Amino acid sequence: MKINRRYSVLTVLLAGFLATSIGGVGVALYLGLGAAYENTRNLWVLVADNELVSLQRAMGERMDNVGARANWVASQVTQGRLDPDFDLGWDNTMRALAADEMDVMAYGLINGEREFVGYNPADMSEIRHTLAPDDMLISEISQLRGPTNNRTSFPRWDPFFNQPVIVDWVPLFRDGHYLGVFVQYLSLSNLSHSLVRGREDSPGVPFIIIAGNRVLAHPMLQSWGDHVATTLEQDANRIQRSPIPLPRTVDIGDPVLANLGQSDKLNYPAYNKGTTTSNVQIAGLSLNGHYSMIVTRQLDNTPFSPLILGIHFEESLFDAEFDRLVLTSILGGIVLLLSIVLAIFVSRHFTRPIRRFAAAARSLEAGHLDMTPTLPGSRIREYDDAARSFNHMIVALRDRERITSLFGKFLPPSIARELLASGTDSGVLPPQQRDATVLFVDIVGFTSMCEQLDPARIVAMLNAYFDTVTDIIEEHGGIITQFQGDAVLAVYNAFDDLNQHADAALDTAINIQKAVKNRLFDGQKINCRCGINTGRMVAGNVGATDRLSFTVHGDAVNSASRLEAENKRLGTEILLADSTRNQLADPARVIVAGDILLRGRSQSTAVYTVPKNDI
Repeated sequence: MKINRRYSVLTVLLAGFLATSIGGVGVALYLGLGAAYENTRNLWVLVADNELVSLQRAMGERMDNVGARANWVASQVTQGRLDPDFDLGWDNTMRALAADEMDVMAYGLINGEREFVGYNPADMSEIRHTLAPDDMLISEISQLRGPTNNRTSFPRWDPFFNQPVIVDWVPLFRDGHYLGVFVQYLSLSNLSHSLVRGREDSPGVPFIIIAGNRVLAHPMLQSWGDHVATTLEQDANRIQRSPIPLPRTVDIGDPVLANLGQSDKLNYPAYNKGTTTSNVQIAGLSLNGHYSMIVTRQLDNTPFSPLILGIHFEESLFDAEFDRLVLTSILGGIVLLLSIVLAIFVSRHFTRPIRRFAAAARSLEAGHLDMTPTLPGSRIREYDDAARSFNHMIVALRDRERITSLFGKFLPPSIARELLASGTDSGVLPPQQRDATVLFVDIVGFTSMCEQLDPARIVAMLNAYFDTVTDIIEEHGGIITQFQGDAVLAVYNAFDDLNQHADAALDTAINIQKAVKNRLFDGQKINCRCGINTGRMVAGNVGATDRLSFTVHGDAVNSASRLEAENKRLGTEILLADSTRNQLADPARVIVAGDILLRGRSQSTAVYTVPKNDI
């Protein structure tokens, strides 16, 4: 359909904007609604969302620095550049680490004698003590786990430091030998200090809570570790005996956290509109004549999941903006409502082509190419151009899908895709020599079946049989290169990279045997034999310039055919060469079936089969 008169989207948008904004938005802006709302929204988003994001980033960077330091030490040991047994070199390196702001209470080495030898980064004084039971467990796990990246433990009570600690550790290995564990101890004071560093003048009190009511970090805990054994001795004894050795929200002297359970969840549309995660919650708490806002974000991808990162502040920060908002929103809302009604009426007409386009795009995305409708034209120029382009694209996609489907009937799908992606019409792919596994499958007594059945029955039976075999081969990553009468030649890892291709070929043969034993093919019972061989072969296309065939060549291919034939003499259904057995993930899956003389060998070699009860 040809559209003679069309309109620009810009013209439509300008007309709609003038009609709806002069009355509603103009009056609202005149009364200050825009400024009041924008300022209020900015305050909420700045204090709530940005503060939480920056706190999360700061804590993440802090833990990343700890992990990067641990992994660096492990890599230096692995590469032989750092030796824990070389006291002078190790000591110099450890002291050099303290040049950077470490934010840890202590760090050092758990040696082979399970003794911690480390340093206090504040004054580089040496710390040496026998391991606590939990650290001994870390040492045992490190030896068993082998080389790995750093790990962070759940907070626990450390009797040496007499306070809760978080241990970041990484095992040290060189040439497969365990040399010890590099550990870093983080205290609640460390975490709390990094929580408030850089935001001393910012409003609000940040905090981190785990396990519901246990405080991991809080500004009031910056000196908590220094006094836990003196002024808080009673709390320390109770915390030490607790399964989670952290102070409760009622222990640290913050009245808002102490009454956190009495807060009410709030639904604030302005903030919720600006956030992108459902893990953020806003709550309010009225306490002693003051109303505080509590904004929390639940973090799941942490060593202490779930972890609650939050900040609380008094609502008085927003009183002035709220007063302006209440005054202007009443008048502005009435006018804006009228503008919305008009905008809805206009948009329903001009967005209809977009809705059609979206529905067609969803149909295309769902893979329903044949059911995707043709978009009608539009009087709006841009809409009409988009519809024409979309319709042309659908036609091109249908042509491409038809070509791909036709290719797939005569070529392996992976080869068809590679040819279409090559960008040329030569149909030639570079030959390549690879180690691959060949599966040769042949029907038993096919010649006599051809003598007994008419040709139509033979073709129907073969088609049903080939459908079943093809599905099983492709399910295991194989590519069929040839149908030779009643025989099928499939390769694994010849054209596509396929790990454990020997296992894939063996699993295919087993599943084919199970399939032919449990079903009929056009009413006929079929038995088949399988030969499997692994070796070096050439994969590529051969033939005339205008007629090519993709196949594999080599003695390994011929040996697979011979192994299939040897099934008759040995009374087996599956035979595989020792080259295939040697590449199986579990060679015990197969048993010796007998000895044959393979081509190119001067002595007979053992061939293998699958136990009867596994087929």
